[in-house]
Amino acid sequence: MQVRSFLLPPFVHAPEVEANPEIADLSFTPFGSQQKSETTIQFVVEQPHQSIVLAQNSPTSPPITGIGSTLLLVVLNLISVTVCLLVGLWTYRHFYIVTPSNEAFVRTGGLLDKQRTVILNGGCIIISGFHELTRVPLQEFAIDVDFRGASAVQTQDRLRVNMAAMFYVCVNSDEQDVNTAATCLSKQGQISEDGIRDASIKRLSHALRTAAQQSKLSEIDSDINGFADEVSDLVEPELKKVGLTLNNVALSEIRESDA
Repeated sequence: MQVRSFLLPPFVHAPEVEANPEIADLSFTPFGSQQKSETTIQFVVEQPHQSIVLAQNSPTSPPITGIGSTLLLVVLNLISVTVCLLVGLWTYRHFYIVTPSNEAFVRTGGLLDKQRTVILNGGCIIISGFHELTRVPLQEFAIDVDFRGASAVQTQDRLRVNMAAMFYVCVNSDEQDVNTAATCLSKQGQISEDGIRDASIKRLSHALRTAAQQSKLSEIDSDINGFADEVSDLVEPELKKVGLTLNNVALSEIRESDA
């Protein structure tokens, strides 16, 4: 609010003031006739209050149809994910076979491309009618070879010697050895201990007889470990042909035969 004052000369009437919305109050102060007459006019001007109205944009709610479409899409996605999980779980339980710690798998066949796959760890999908699975044991097998009496071996100095040895063989955890063993030793998708023995006994016997014929009995007695190494060198290449590996040779008896 602003107040403005004007001093007028005596006996001068104040001019008429038109009504103005900006003027809020008019006051006249007359003085006595014996004194110098003065008239004071005070104008009280009020500035009009300007009210500013801010337009508020109220958030508009999404259409009901948009909410329904979004909810339907979410529900369809959840149903799709659930169906995929159920199908995957059913396939895993009925067609996926996990390899045990002491076995390897060889899978042959396929839906479109026929191929041979070696699985050492993990597992594989087997579909009956399209795949064939061969289980290859990886544990160690002990095979004994015994030459006594009439079957005693003959040494380089033409002595007949009773010999008994234990050979420890296995299928090495190698793709090539597993594949070879599955090809040479499997019968109806299985490799048994008898199958391994049948495939290796002749090779072991031949290596033992050959090593004995190349050494004298005194040399064998004086260096049994060296003789065992000679037998190993002879038999290892032959066992590799059927996917087997020789781990050790233990000679339990070496003595001249009475027969």
